[in-house]
Formats: sequence, C-alpha cells, structure tokens
Amino acid sequence: MQARLFPDGERLSAVMAITLLAYAGSRFIQAPGQVLALELAGIYLPLQMSVNTAVALFVAGLTAAGVDWMLQSEDGAPRTSRFRHWTLPAMTAWVLSLLLGNLTFDLNWWATLALCTLLLLAVIMGEFASAQPEHRYHWLASVVLRFLMLGLFLILAITVRAVGLRLFLALPAVALGAFAAFSRMQLLLPGQAWRPVQMAGLTFLCVQVAAALHYLPFSALGYGLALLGLVFALNHFVSALNLEQPWLAPAREGLITLGIFWALALLVR
Repeated sequence: MQARLFPDGERLSAVMAITLLAYAGSRFIQAPGQVLALELAGIYLPLQMSVNTAVALFVAGLTAAGVDWMLQSEDGAPRTSRFRHWTLPAMTAWVLSLLLGNLTFDLNWWATLALCTLLLLAVIMGEFASAQPEHRYHWLASVVLRFLMLGLFLILAITVRAVGLRLFLALPAVALGAFAAFSRMQLLLPGQAWRPVQMAGLTFLCVQVAAALHYLPFSALGYGLALLGLVFALNHFVSALNLEQPWLAPAREGLITLGIFWALALLVR
C-alpha cells in the first residue's frame, strides 16, 4: 500500500499553530525570572529560569508529541518505537526557541520566525516520510534530515556562543545537541539500532573539545563550525564502522572534513 504524501492536515495545523502561538506569545509575556541557586562540590551554580526557558521546554515536548500523534494515524508508520522520530522535531523546536528568545523583538524577529516556521515544517514533513518505508520520498527524506540535523546543531552551537553562556551552562546544551545529532543520524541509516553507549562516548569527545574552545578567541560562527566539523567527522567514521565497512577510507575522509571545517573556523574567528 502506497503511503500518502502528507500527514493529516488538521493534526499538522494544530501542532504548528500552537507552537507558533507559544513562540509569539512569549514575547508579550513580561514575568520576572527566577534564579535557582545550586551548589555542587562547593561550586555555586546559579540557574536562570525565565519565560523563554518554559517556552523552550513546552514547544519541544509539544512538537515531539505532535509528531507521534500524526504518525499514529498512518498505516505504514511503526506501531512501536516511534521515539526515534521525536528527537529531531523536539530539538528543532527547542533550538529555535533559544534563537528567537535571544533576538531583538522587531521586524527582523518576525522574519526569523517565518524562516523558523518553514524549517520546523520541513523537519516534521521529513520525519513523516522517513517513518514509512513505502513513502515515495522515504530515501530523500532520510538524506535531507541528516543535513537538517547538522544545520540545527550548527545553529545551537552558534547560539550558545553568541549569548555568552558560562561553561557550566554551555556544555550541557552542546552535549544534548551532540547526543541528539549522533543518535538521529545513526538511526537514519538503514538497519541500524540505537547504540546509547556509543553515542555517549562520541558526545563526551565533543564536550571535551567544546570545553577547550570555550576559552579560545573564536567567534560564534567559528565556534559552531569547529564543533560541526567534529560531529560530522565522528559520525562519518562511526557510521562506517557500524555498517562493517573498511575503516581507513572513512577515517581519511573524516580527517579531511575536520581539517576543512577547522580551517574555516580559524578564518572567521
């Protein structure tokens, strides 16, 4: 049975409308932020909680639930283990919320919101197609989602650097983004299962590099490019190993790609 090209219109419209309402409404809500004073091993860790924090968590959960809701109505979609299709939409909504929450509220903000809407819609449509092997654009959707995942990680890294987060806040954000990126790109490969220990190891390597870059004089774009190159190179190499391909060529290609991205990062620092 041929899968239909588009998800249920009413469900898609409901998810998109509520998400956009949350993005726009957060800019009209004025509420004082709260600082959670935490102490870990004698180190004072103040966590700033605000409306933007609540909105980011809300839209991430809403988008993940919305994608699952849309897939429930499709005959070709998996009846179990739909978790893999939540990751990218939830991360997209979360990262875009961080981006919109740190921009000046003017005409450019609305233009950015329009672009973010198109990106979120593309991610949801891609997940809808990739969830159904019989879908006409299943293969294309899987390829596009990999590039969108990398682009989203780049946006996250740039945003983390641009807003000047302290190290103890920047590293968890980078770790979450890297873990989600590694996991989703791995699951987009045919016949691959989730390897959480392997993904955690790759994430640990990224966090170590991010910690070193944090104190170096890189611009936000340079910081993002350096981490993006690392994520791409590690994913390329590990994917080849998981597919039982010879490791020498992927290792060489990964190192070349890493060198190109780090050279670009140095040029724009």
